[in-house]
Amino acid sequence: KPVIHALAASTLVVDCTVEGLMHAPELPTILKGGARVIYISNEHPEALVRLMPDDATEARVKDHIKRLRGARAMTVTSPAGTDLRIGLEGAVAGGNWGSTARPGTLTHWPGGIALAFPAAGSVNGTLVLAPGDVNLTFKRYIESAVTLTIENDYVTAIESDGLDAQLMRSYIEAWGDRDAYAVSHVGYGLCDGARWDSMALYDKRDFNGTELRAFAGNFLYSTGANEVAGRYTLGHFDLPMRHCSVMLDGATVVDNGRVVD
Repeated sequence: KPVIHALAASTLVVDCTVEGLMHAPELPTILKGGARVIYISNEHPEALVRLMPDDATEARVKDHIKRLRGARAMTVTSPAGTDLRIGLEGAVAGGNWGSTARPGTLTHWPGGIALAFPAAGSVNGTLVLAPGDVNLTFKRYIESAVTLTIENDYVTAIESDGLDAQLMRSYIEAWGDRDAYAVSHVGYGLCDGARWDSMALYDKRDFNGTELRAFAGNFLYSTGANEVAGRYTLGHFDLPMRHCSVMLDGATVVDNGRVVD
């Protein structure tokens, strides 16, 4: 408790833990005290130098957070066959640009993403992972297309005969928890400096994958815990996808993998 109180009374807390305080039960107490927390993601130093926070990314992320918070629905399509409908009423939207000047807030570096945690029963449709999309849980590029059927938030089918689908089915089944199949959050990357191909250049031990979540124009679909929907589970997939189009109430914000500003 003395350590938590000392952190809460600080102006700035620099978080160098491997997993980050963002998921720690002590975080609300620290933020309530007025501290600003910056979590330095466990990335290769090269990526941290290359992805320093900048004013342009901050302005872009703030703009898209406002769009998300003002929207009632998100639709996502792709040439590979994705056709997803996401209700945003009751969702909690936010984002990150890698720095924070406001007391009682947390950020992570690298940054550059806007996302929403949908309310229960808000997500339906088809999600098609195409070659070159990313399974960050495995730190692996998708090599054979995988089709996910999503009904009322839950993945009800993982279809493909390829290794990627076999790995996904095996991992998610191992948790023995239905909520591991449900949506955690949805969003899109907004960082121009982040690169989709960077994962090919690092050993798996040397990066955490934040860059892959943030590269501009990716659509990020995640399964697992979602406090807004009242679901808690340890199983989790982060799936950044390329070449998707994202619309908010019919207005295009990502066009075939390119951010529309």
